[in-house]
Amino acid sequence: MSDARSDPGAERALLAACMLSKTARDEARRHITGADFDEPAHEAIFEAMCRLDRHGKAVDPATLNAILSGRPKLILVDLVTTVGVPDHVADYAAIVRGWSTKRRIEAACRLVLSQVMSPEVNPVGFAASVANRFAAIRDTGNTEDDFTGRTLAELLAEEDDEPEWLIPGLLEKRDRFMLTGEEGLGKSHLLRQFAIHAAAGLHPFDSLTNIPPIRTMIVDCENSWSQVRRKARPMAEWARRVGQDPADRLMIDCTSRMDITRDKDLARIHQLLDVWAPDLVVIGPLYRLVPRALQTDDDTAPVLAAIDTIRDRGCAVLMEAHAGHAIGKGGVRDLRPRGSSSLLGWPEFGFGLRGIGAAGYADLVQWRGPREERAWPQRFRKGDGFRWVPHADTYGYDRDGTSVA
Repeated sequence: MSDARSDPGAERALLAACMLSKTARDEARRHITGADFDEPAHEAIFEAMCRLDRHGKAVDPATLNAILSGRPKLILVDLVTTVGVPDHVADYAAIVRGWSTKRRIEAACRLVLSQVMSPEVNPVGFAASVANRFAAIRDTGNTEDDFTGRTLAELLAEEDDEPEWLIPGLLEKRDRFMLTGEEGLGKSHLLRQFAIHAAAGLHPFDSLTNIPPIRTMIVDCENSWSQVRRKARPMAEWARRVGQDPADRLMIDCTSRMDITRDKDLARIHQLLDVWAPDLVVIGPLYRLVPRALQTDDDTAPVLAAIDTIRDRGCAVLMEAHAGHAIGKGGVRDLRPRGSSSLLGWPEFGFGLRGIGAAGYADLVQWRGPREERAWPQRFRKGDGFRWVPHADTYGYDRDGTSVA
């Protein structure tokens, strides 16, 4: 059995190639970090190159020699004569990364063996932690320079980014929106309308405003296919008449209760994301995504982390949740989501739908301050019996073109 723990030749060739080309250094940072080198001196040299690049300075033997000391400085002399081809830097990095992964696996194995036979170890919980540890080793890997901090001067020197709008003025990529409300009032209906209208190139709440149509997806964990078909048909037909046909830009999956914290159930959602590549995902309701109450932060954290893996694909995520049962001041029901208080801080936008007495009318009430100001309606009415239309209290006239006194 070999006792090798690294490939020193590949480490030297990678550093030599990086010394010749900034393009090579940028490519290397897509695959490895300094910690992937087995030789500490090689790590120090790579980190020095990264530091010089961050400050816009030249990277060559002279500049490196000026900031290195000790063994890294001595090794730098040998690197000057080492052959490294910039075009091959990805191959060198793959070798270095491979050995780094093997060393992490070996260290994890040693730790597991040292702990597994302890009388205090719960076998089931320990097996789960071991699985998570090795999954982390499998999935770990920076694709950019591992140092991401900037000075304020560097930050302000850049131009402000234009938001990547999905719905201009309302929703951008990676936004998270959580909707609560009274049972049976129409939360699912409102979110379904959001997805269908956006797929048809219509503003979700304003039929007078066209938008670039986007790919949307609904993961409905509560309603059957028949129920969704009956509810979606009039929406889709109306959207096709007013905008574009949403049928080929909306994917729907009706599924029973799941446990999104389980690899099998989360993988099912990821498979849909891979196949469909949506810009906007409607999912829920929350209580159907996990078969237990979310009373504590420990209960809630893995659920929100799993949902955030959807957001990490660049999607905006809209989710329905149930409001708590508590009655607040004035005998009004609290619309904050039921369960752990950590749910309050998760979304960028948290609203509740509340009936206001008059049939077919509801208010959209904030239960958390938005991270950014957006043009969310304040009051809805049912238009045509199936659409939620912002009322005049929001815009001065109904956004289906009907003037309201």
